Amino acid sequence: MERKFLEDMGIEKENINKILDQHMAEIGALNTRIKTKDTEIDTLRGDLSTANTRIADLEKVDVEDLRTQLQNEKDGRAKDKKEFTLRSLLQQEGCKDVDYLLYKLGDTVEFDDKGAVKDFENFIKTTKEKYAGQFEEGMAGGTGSAGNFGRNHKDRTPLEKNPYSQKGWNLTEQMKLEMTDPDRAKKLKEEAKSGDMLNLNISDAVFATVNGDTDNSNLSTAKNTMKNKNLILEVR
Repeated sequence: MERKFLEDMGIEKENINKILDQHMAEIGALNTRIKTKDTEIDTLRGDLSTANTRIADLEKVDVEDLRTQLQNEKDGRAKDKKEFTLRSLLQQEGCKDVDYLLYKLGDTVEFDDKGAVKDFENFIKTTKEKYAGQFEEGMAGGTGSAGNFGRNHKDRTPLEKNPYSQKGWNLTEQMKLEMTDPDRAKKLKEEAKSGDMLNLNISDAVFATVNGDTDNSNLSTAKNTMKNKNLILEVR
């Protein structure tokens, strides 16, 4: 808009100035908005270029190969977990050469959905029968007395091999069992509790029985001997 155009229209000079000032202000505002939009367009063009580059890179990726790698990783972890579980169980049962037995067992051991060995008791029984030489012999014994305790409980884990017992206390093995086989952990806890209660001091028990003591006041376990009038019993 030009001043002469307004003058020819007979508009007073003061009003012309106001009109022109308003017109310039509006043009300035429009130019600012245009510059803002231009900046936004440039940013969007940059983002689009970056996206196109990423798409091009992704198109080069072998999706099937990635899937195969992922599956192999999952399978490898599952296999490692099963081996860890089986190794821990064999160690708990007193296996002499765990690596050798793992090699012999191969992939024949079955596991449940939770990663625990299926039918654990039967698995241990058959494995010990087939590879008897690979396991330490259990405690000897029979029917109720301290010397015969083992024959009635030959399926029990020896106290020295039970990580929950006083003799075999082992926090590391306890943690392994809690993670890999909670049912067996519970069983071993119960065995340890009953086993420790029955794990009497045989010397004291014999002394008390022979001497008729109820409070063991006449025992002399430090010397491993007990005198009862004309009887001298030496515990070896």
